[in-house]
Amino acid sequence: MTGTSQGAGPDAGPMGRARHQPPVGAADPIDFFDRISAGYGSRYQGQDRFHRYYFQERMNKAVDGLDLADCNVLDIGSGTGDLYDQLITRFPSMQFLATDVSAGMLAHSNVPQAQQYIGPVYEHNLGPVRFHAIFMLGVTTYMGRDELEKNLDFIARHLHPDGRFIATFTNRSSLDSWMRSLAQHFVKPDPAGRNVLSSGLQIHKYTYPAIRAMLEPKFRIMRWDALNHTIFPFNRLLPGLSIRAARQLGRTQGVPGWLRFLSSDLMVHATLHP
Repeated sequence: MTGTSQGAGPDAGPMGRARHQPPVGAADPIDFFDRISAGYGSRYQGQDRFHRYYFQERMNKAVDGLDLADCNVLDIGSGTGDLYDQLITRFPSMQFLATDVSAGMLAHSNVPQAQQYIGPVYEHNLGPVRFHAIFMLGVTTYMGRDELEKNLDFIARHLHPDGRFIATFTNRSSLDSWMRSLAQHFVKPDPAGRNVLSSGLQIHKYTYPAIRAMLEPKFRIMRWDALNHTIFPFNRLLPGLSIRAARQLGRTQGVPGWLRFLSSDLMVHATLHP
């Protein structure tokens, strides 16, 4: 993965790094997200009702209950800066750093360039800074297990003792996951396209017990949220009905097994162990 710093953050400067190669036969996520970066942010704010619903649900649950005034905030996999856009008007005094392996994504972000880092976060020297909130939303899906563990180790070192770590994971045990896996057998590969399903990207999914097993040695899980209670392909064929049903399910407290089965993603809110 490309790992040159695009901006200067705390105790950091430009550094050249080797590109991390995807598994043989899999598409490169950096190339994919660089290619679709120009229109990526607009997909969540445009006419597509499904993307608007999913984006707003994820953002609302990620920042729920957080006061980030005068806080250090780190967004791993910041993309085109949607989280920054959501937070900066509410917490203009926050100190926000954005990282992403895709230079194209960050180039279309409103995050000031001096606060952007290209490449894996663990390859940058951020000095002794501790973050009051670290977000990793929608990116574990494209990280291999070794890559994910490196990010988790970095987060454990740089999270403030009173800070929150918020991350999302694609839910391997969901009905949506099974339907998408089935659909892949009938979808024509399109490596040059903009659709994840046909892109050839390697998708990493995790069960609820597997997420707990990964996180609990390093973090104390405070809260779980289930996300996106729509099922492919019905969320495309009947978006209005799917979203209305999903919103009703979204009012459920906690993540009981039946709700996890109907939720494509799981969100974790965690802190460091005392």
